[in-house]
Amino acid sequence: MKNQIKVIYMRTKIKTLLASALIITTILLSCNNIKESIERDLFITPTGGISFTIPKISSTESGAVIGDLNVKNLNLDSLINNASPRFGLKNVKTIRIKEFNLEFLNADSLNNIQNIENIIVKIQASGQTVQSIATANPSSNVVTSKLSIPITAGNSDIRAFLTSTSFSYNLSAKLRTATTKELKARATVTYTISVGL
Repeated sequence: MKNQIKVIYMRTKIKTLLASALIITTILLSCNNIKESIERDLFITPTGGISFTIPKISSTESGAVIGDLNVKNLNLDSLINNASPRFGLKNVKTIRIKEFNLEFLNADSLNNIQNIENIIVKIQASGQTVQSIATANPSSNVVTSKLSIPITAGNSDIRAFLTSTSFSYNLSAKLRTATTKELKARATVTYTISVGL
């Protein structure tokens, strides 16, 4: 009899522990789902990128401007809403640059990323201090038309730039070798946009 009571007591205790564990797990999962629904990071790459033309550059001095990309009408509200319908521009907490990619659309063996010894990307907008956001030293051994420029701005919040009526990316470079023609180029930027209700 004493043993039966012990067994019943142990079974009851185990069932209570299992039920408690199940309830705690459910609560934790619910909290994560609630947090996900009220705040999240969105990774947004505006389609089409920014097209521009790089003039033929004969100088190999540092600081040659290869692009001054004025960005107008970047409809952040629409981009955010397309990525996550519950959010819009009013929900933005921070905006950071995740990737900055450059492509030469009409590259050839004499005119490609290999021509560039060093490239610096800066962002600027009215009322904001110009900020360097990315830099690269492309290899002299690789003939390619594409370059991913590493972000150097770290966790810098560029929300004030992107919510301006217009902002621009300035690309300056020191060429390793001069180019022999005008180059059609495209810059593609991916943003990490933190939003919350």
